[in-house]
Amino acid sequence: MMRESLKRTEIIRHRRDVQLVLSTGTAVMSGFLTLRYWQNPAATAARRIAFLLNSRIQGTVVRNRLKRRLREIYRRNKTWFPPGYNYLIQVKPGAESQQFEQLKKDLKLLTEQIKIKW
Repeated sequence: MMRESLKRTEIIRHRRDVQLVLSTGTAVMSGFLTLRYWQNPAATAARRIAFLLNSRIQGTVVRNRLKRRLREIYRRNKTWFPPGYNYLIQVKPGAESQQFEQLKKDLKLLTEQIKIKW
């Protein structure tokens, strides 16, 4: 069974890594979410993730709540994301009005779309 905890090593922390996924990664879009992914060439590469929220989503509290929801969806459903890739979830304005289950459904749809491309 896969551990559900989210380790610090699973989070993309450096701007250069985010820029690499943005510039060379492949994107799939659905509603208010965009999922970008890029294969990490490191031999021991685990899956890593970052969340980008548009500053037009008003209010720090709202943005942080949305980020926590997405992090929780990822944490509980890591198997949706194949290892060896860096993932970037971009959130568009309007996502803050979505319920948790709708965000989960949208993210599941995106991960299913990327599996088709592999």
